[in-house]
Amino acid sequence: MAQDNATPVYFDDATGTLVYADERIELRPKTYAVAKFLAAQPQQVCAKEAIMNAVWENSFVEDQAVFQSINEIRRKFAPTAVVQTYPRRGYAWLLPTTSQPAIQSQSQTQTSAKQSKPRWLFFSVLVAVLMGSVTIGWFSFSRYGEKPSSLQEESRFKATEHQALMVLPTDSSALTNEDRGLGFGALQTVVQRLPSESNRTVFQASDVLDIMDRKPAAKPTDYFSVSGATQIISSKLSGVPGEYSLLFTVWHRDGTQRHGVLHGGTIEQVISDYTEALMLQLFGELARPHRGASSLLTTTLTHRAMTLLAQGETQAALPYLESAVLEHPEEPMQRFLLARSYLHLGQIETALPHIEAGLGALDALPTQALRGRLLYLKGVALMGNNLPAASHFLGAAQEAAEAQQDWLYHAYAKAMQGQVLIQQQRFSEAEPLLAESLRYQQLLNCPLGIVQGHLDYFDFYFAQGNTAKAQAELQLAEQMVLERNLVIVKQLIADYKNKLSKS
Repeated sequence: MAQDNATPVYFDDATGTLVYADERIELRPKTYAVAKFLAAQPQQVCAKEAIMNAVWENSFVEDQAVFQSINEIRRKFAPTAVVQTYPRRGYAWLLPTTSQPAIQSQSQTQTSAKQSKPRWLFFSVLVAVLMGSVTIGWFSFSRYGEKPSSLQEESRFKATEHQALMVLPTDSSALTNEDRGLGFGALQTVVQRLPSESNRTVFQASDVLDIMDRKPAAKPTDYFSVSGATQIISSKLSGVPGEYSLLFTVWHRDGTQRHGVLHGGTIEQVISDYTEALMLQLFGELARPHRGASSLLTTTLTHRAMTLLAQGETQAALPYLESAVLEHPEEPMQRFLLARSYLHLGQIETALPHIEAGLGALDALPTQALRGRLLYLKGVALMGNNLPAASHFLGAAQEAAEAQQDWLYHAYAKAMQGQVLIQQQRFSEAEPLLAESLRYQQLLNCPLGIVQGHLDYFDFYFAQGNTAKAQAELQLAEQMVLERNLVIVKQLIADYKNKLSKS
């Protein structure tokens, strides 16, 4: 598409598409409405509130919906500048419009819609062959760009209805020294007992760790800006054996909060009551039966490991995870964390036995929540030397994650399947997977996932020699990194810039 800010845009209400520079551009219905609202007032700054009132009248949505639509418009018109952002003021439409289509009606049946883009974040240096082309989900959620026609407006869940729950590690600093390592263990116990719903994501313990690693937080509500959470739960445990107290707060994105206080003679009793209190407050039901908490040793070791992982000290965390696995070899969560850590360090052969052991341990359990994640790790581990096998396990991971409503790893698996197809130069098959993966990340509202989605599309275009579109995707990724101050991926962006400069 030529860069020509004098070329007019035609809004075809009959088909809900735009015609520009001899191309027909498809947008989602709400995005089309946003574009038409802005174009009706060219060069004028329209506030987000005005856009929301005009397009989502009588509906409850967050301003993130406007942000997503603006970025979808920009992607479809790239590299032509179409919308100007005025920080804290709003957006202005830059192109002229026309009442006459620029192409003949027979071409209206040809959808040459500009397709958008994706790709994953630092799961990192898995192995040398994956560097630069496969940087995967060592992270979690939050979202921004949008994706194309292969995705229906009525997706598996709607962004305006979807909720995401983030339970923070329990603050145990007031306990005696031997009990201070219970914070992540309590988190893991609670999360394991919460039900999954199609319209609510419950962040797993490893997801919470990833989110906490994004930036220092002075208070729990700071995590709203770097996650897709709609509710965040914080808690503090204090007391001595026989007289324990737990204070917890449920924070909502809209600023409201609810508090609770629990008492019990043992930590196990208080944590159990804490879980039931959350079940009643958030789900309106009692907790389902669970298979029991891990021992204090395993909990403490896992806490120490996760603390080191949060500091980026993966190598230092390995002995603690290894000890936790030796103490409870049947616990799949420990295997998952250990295998993921080895993959992060590029030690694939060491990671694979723990993945297999974790999958074997799941066979003896009534719940299969981690199966999709372990299958995903296996697929990623095989990408370096066996693409067909990698594709098989990533497909199995996608199905298992969908069955468990683990939408994060459902999206990860789709993206990595797309990466396999890119390596096989099967681009027409790869693009829909990348598109749907980014769509899920957008629904989960994850900035890091969105950044990686644009990098996925960088790889998609770069592999085909289309450096202009690859650069446009890189710019969108960098824009979000700067806007959200995602320091942890700035080096990744620099690596991609270097790759592009050498092409």
